[in-house]
Amino acid sequence: MRKITGNKNFGLIVGLIVLMVLAAVITPDLYSVGSLMNMLRNNCVFVFLAVGEMIVIISGGIDISIACIMALSGCVCSLLQFNHPQVPVFLWLIVAVLIGMVCGMFNGFVVGTLKVTPMIATLGTNYIFRGLAFIISSGAWWYPHQYQMTFQNFSIGKTAGIYNIIWFAGLILILAAVFLNYTTPGRRIYAVGTNKESAKVSGIRESRVMLMSYTICGAICGLSGMLYVANFAVGNFAIGDGFEMTAIAICILGGVSIIGGQGKVGGVFIAILMMSIITSFISMLPGLSVWQDAIKGAIIIIAVGINIWTARSTRRQDLKERGALL
Repeated sequence: MRKITGNKNFGLIVGLIVLMVLAAVITPDLYSVGSLMNMLRNNCVFVFLAVGEMIVIISGGIDISIACIMALSGCVCSLLQFNHPQVPVFLWLIVAVLIGMVCGMFNGFVVGTLKVTPMIATLGTNYIFRGLAFIISSGAWWYPHQYQMTFQNFSIGKTAGIYNIIWFAGLILILAAVFLNYTTPGRRIYAVGTNKESAKVSGIRESRVMLMSYTICGAICGLSGMLYVANFAVGNFAIGDGFEMTAIAICILGGVSIIGGQGKVGGVFIAILMMSIITSFISMLPGLSVWQDAIKGAIIIIAVGINIWTARSTRRQDLKERGALL
């Protein structure tokens, strides 16, 4: 039992189970195949944003420009696919990733090399990227009839009965888990986030790690921009406004330490599922939609509180056992 309750994701798992049971009792239609597929499809964008944000936070930084990178990428891809319908859709995927990488590299340079505080640096680039998206789009909107069906199918098309955007989200989760847990660069990200001085003594250059983490984050967010506009067939410089706060909340809810050095993809994945169920559950209950943000905030506080309580209880029990041995 101690091993179960001592798990860092114990509070999240309990919260997820309670939500699933509550939703099953009150709104059983939520668990129909169609509803589940649409729920996952509509919330996949937060997989990309939260995973990118998680990598940056683990390294000891933070990025509040992720939604603006998504918007910039989405606007560029919307404009290009409308003006050049003969170009293969896969090329726009590459363009989206490259746009995100350039934005991420700029963030990483400002934070890692120029040593600007991450919050201040990405606050500035937040406005820069959103401004560029406005200039490129001229403030206009793109609507469904302006998107090629081949472009939309890259996101809403199905492979083995599952939307392509869900496959992309699953791939990102797997790649992120492998990268962080089983590669040297991934371990360096944890090392810098845990203790910068110790990492420096070990020969790890903080500036390079920050550049790498922000670049990866940017690339993932750039990809999310292309998939987002293809998924909803709508584009504008304002898309994703406020999504960065939701992504950061998901990371914290998923057990990612805001001071760096801690966090796992598994916890973030559970947190995304919780947020998805909360959003879909509330939207199906008349009169509760206005309380959506307040309910999300309350659940985050409760789940994080449970995690903190279980972690402290485990530490106290370990100290007692060690004391008894002495």
